[in-house]
Amino acid sequence: MKISAKIQLYSSLFLSIMLILLSVIVLLAFLWISVEREEDLLEDQASLIEENIVDKELAAGDAGLLEAYTPDDAMVRIFGTDGSVVNSFADDEDLLALGARSVREKGYDFTKIDGEYVLTYRHPYPDEGKKLGMIEITQPQDTLLDHLSTLALVLGGSSLFVILLSALAGKWLAKLILKPISVMSGTMLDIEKSGEFKRIPLSGQSKDELEVMGESFNRMIGRLERNHDQQQQFLSDASHELKTPITVIESYSSLLKRWGMKDAAIQEEAVEAIHHEAIRMKQLTEHLLQAASQSGPSADMEEEIELISFCEQMAQTFRRTGKRDIKLQSEDKEIYAMTIPHKLEQVLVILLDNAMKYSDADIQVVIKRQMDEIFISVKDRGPGISPEHLPHVFERFYRVDSSRARKTGGNGLGLSIARSLVESFDGKLGIQSKVGEGTVVTIILSHQILI
Repeated sequence: MKISAKIQLYSSLFLSIMLILLSVIVLLAFLWISVEREEDLLEDQASLIEENIVDKELAAGDAGLLEAYTPDDAMVRIFGTDGSVVNSFADDEDLLALGARSVREKGYDFTKIDGEYVLTYRHPYPDEGKKLGMIEITQPQDTLLDHLSTLALVLGGSSLFVILLSALAGKWLAKLILKPISVMSGTMLDIEKSGEFKRIPLSGQSKDELEVMGESFNRMIGRLERNHDQQQQFLSDASHELKTPITVIESYSSLLKRWGMKDAAIQEEAVEAIHHEAIRMKQLTEHLLQAASQSGPSADMEEEIELISFCEQMAQTFRRTGKRDIKLQSEDKEIYAMTIPHKLEQVLVILLDNAMKYSDADIQVVIKRQMDEIFISVKDRGPGISPEHLPHVFERFYRVDSSRARKTGGNGLGLSIARSLVESFDGKLGIQSKVGEGTVVTIILSHQILI
């Protein structure tokens, strides 16, 4: 069953129950008020008879005197002390069939005579402090029941009209409320069929839960579209980067196959080129896997480390493997911070490796603390980067000088990976460079200092 049908059905059912309960309450209230009113009228009439007809004519059975005090269509009977009828008068002779009851207390009876309901009131009357008899007044209630039936028909008809009207209103209301959901469902189906990223048109006026859900859906689609575009761009760039070394390897392999086995110089050149491109492919593959691993959420826990000794260990490793002088400078003897050690190590490896690739001079690692921030800078004295390239150096596969990058083995992924790693532990990565003077890449750790 559709949601709109459920809303229409349940709303109509709930309204029907409420109207039935309301009608029953109104009918019971009307009946109770009406009976109370009739009882009060009969009691007043009995009191009037007691005040005006307490004489000898009463005992003589003067029905004419009693007629004047008898309500329309009612019956009045006066009983003596022995329970016998002293006097009586009835507009409706059918009421005479009502049997006398030996009741000596004031009270009301609601009985049925020949299919009609009557209300009987009994009123004991005293004479000189002694109970002499009982005044009984019986009044048919057909008018009351007719009014009650009329009221029931009016309430039933009104309730039925309201229920039918509510069914139509429920259908319109369900359509109005579920319109954004229908649009969203249609948009999802279009996305599934066409494979295109589409958004839900929003009015921006209602600001209700459905509007918020639509906005969330559009943001989700926007994020998926960006991720899809980035993935496609990543695959395109990766394919382009892998195409070059594969082409080189294929060309030199063909050269070896044709003439290289007989020519030592060609053989040496081809082997060297194939070996170089194989190393580049290995590095590129490692960087691609590393870049892909940064796209998902990380569950690594931060740890407390001492940054100066940590950076000194990294520098010492590169001094030995790269045979390069790396100087560590800091005004503090110790700086403790909360970070993710293995990710910070990866970043430093990338920055030191870049500094060694693009500079033959000494490398400086400067660590300083300023307010609530820590700065770890890696400085080289390489050729530098021109201002027009600086905004793009953190983009994947972006290379300032393609020919130089091929010579050094660069593929344009290092700084992009480094920035992703730094951002994963709430840091920042900045770069400054001047052509001919060198480049400074700085890791900024904010709010992570431990005193």
